[in-house]
Amino acid sequence: MGQKPKKQPKADTAKPKTAAGRKSSGSTATKSAGTIRSREKQSRVEYIVVNIIALFVFLAFGYVAIMSFLQTSVIDPNSYSSEVVLYINDNLALNLLFTALFFFIAFMFRKKYDFFAKINIRFFEIGIAVWAALLGLFWIFAVTSVPAADSQNIFETATKAAKGVYTPFYDGAKFYNKDFYKGYSYFNFYPFQLGFVLISEIIYRIFGTESSMPTQVINVLCVASSYFALARMSRLIFKRKSIEFFVIMLLAVCFQPILLCTFVYGNIIGMSAAIWASLTLIKYFQTDKYVWMIPSGLLLVLATLAKYNNMIYLAAFVIVLIVHTIKKKKWQSVAFALALCIAAVGASNLVILSYENRADIGLADGLSQVEYLDMGLTESYMAPGWYTRTGLDIYINNDLDNKAADAEAWEDIDTKTDKFGEDLGYAFDFFSKKILSQWNEPEFESIWVSKVKSHTVPVDGGLGKAVYEGSLGQLLALHFNLYMQIVYLLFAVGIYLMFINKKTNIETMLLPLVALGGFGYHLLFEGKSQYVLTYIPLLIPVAAYALNAILEGKYTNVKKFFAFVNKKVDLKKKKTK
Repeated sequence: MGQKPKKQPKADTAKPKTAAGRKSSGSTATKSAGTIRSREKQSRVEYIVVNIIALFVFLAFGYVAIMSFLQTSVIDPNSYSSEVVLYINDNLALNLLFTALFFFIAFMFRKKYDFFAKINIRFFEIGIAVWAALLGLFWIFAVTSVPAADSQNIFETATKAAKGVYTPFYDGAKFYNKDFYKGYSYFNFYPFQLGFVLISEIIYRIFGTESSMPTQVINVLCVASSYFALARMSRLIFKRKSIEFFVIMLLAVCFQPILLCTFVYGNIIGMSAAIWASLTLIKYFQTDKYVWMIPSGLLLVLATLAKYNNMIYLAAFVIVLIVHTIKKKKWQSVAFALALCIAAVGASNLVILSYENRADIGLADGLSQVEYLDMGLTESYMAPGWYTRTGLDIYINNDLDNKAADAEAWEDIDTKTDKFGEDLGYAFDFFSKKILSQWNEPEFESIWVSKVKSHTVPVDGGLGKAVYEGSLGQLLALHFNLYMQIVYLLFAVGIYLMFINKKTNIETMLLPLVALGGFGYHLLFEGKSQYVLTYIPLLIPVAAYALNAILEGKYTNVKKFFAFVNKKVDLKKKKTK
């Protein structure tokens, strides 16, 4: 069921010459934003696939958007280091008032729409990158956070490997938190972490092994480059200056990824590489130049090495590449999808093999996804489906034997799913709380990851103190809560508007598909609010599309209604005189 190509409005680039021209330019507008793909006939397969994706994205994030107005999840200040989640009821009237105020200001800004015909958007693209970099550098050097837990294991292993020492790979050796793992090497449980160990080792070989600050600085640069890439991606997809401008403005106050830069882990580097991989994949779709496959593939492999959960991007890439193959009859696309799968999985295995050879030791296969699923269906003292020792203990009790551990984990999973089936109220409560503990915790532990750790220099003043214990921290908490309400609302509305305006295609739905993959994965498997943080910036292009569409609406029926009301009021006044 193809869609007939329509003549698209020009981008917001021409400077209006007359008053009438200014009015027209101010609402280029009133028409929906166009994309390269929307100018072509859409195949039946693409139409069906992207709209099924849109439906599930709308349902998932529509629920989160509604609940964000009703309650907020927070880390219990009385059990802060333990990550215990509380569910706090919000003041709905205050939230609605703020939302109304936001849109009132936005509609006032609408009168200045000629602004988009004059601005140099490249200046703003560079500006958002510089802004994020400056804020990030200021933050990481203000708190000088020291790695702990998993990030400490990786830091210790990478710095030692940079010196040719491989003791963390041996059971019974002295390494960070060895008692927690019953003396087994950390990498017998999590060998996939060696991808980020390799990246970290390269960093520390170049910049020295005394501190984790080089990695934190790279995190900052990666956030800055991610914001730049998202702005450019919105231009490719929507072809509108106004939409890209709103993307940049929303990113400018998206502080959570910037605050997470103290976390010496693969989240931020992986997010940046994956976003750039998405940008280059869209360039391939729009230009049909195969050369774009090379950087897209290399960046995606880097993303999965940095953070193995970025296999969610791989799954999304495979889906859209298969649709592209069917639509365009370009078998190179499906070949590229196959190559991506081989490269991403193969690269991780090669890195593991490399460290095994260097350390002259064989590592166990590690916890399987079955153990992570078992953990994700388990009640935790933190929140439903958050971390417990469930999978770890099963694996240890079965002497690191995957088959035996998987069999026991499946029995555990069957018991839990039977309980869900027998008590649907409990099942709804469990998964509702699990979703909201992750997606409706608006800080996403971005401050928590540094606050609970030690610091090279004591945080007894300045920015760190103000954020951790002062009024600035309270202001940020308020901002995060209200900001995420707006983003979720606009994102859900944006998905709906793209559907009814027939703007859903493999380009516009790529990032929402990744976000849906993250939503689904952490709904079932181990969850944590910091895990979903890297998906939040992916919502912003669609949110900006919605904001632009809302501001450009004609609202004819609304105007008629108010005109009718005013007419009735005037008649009543005349009768009373």
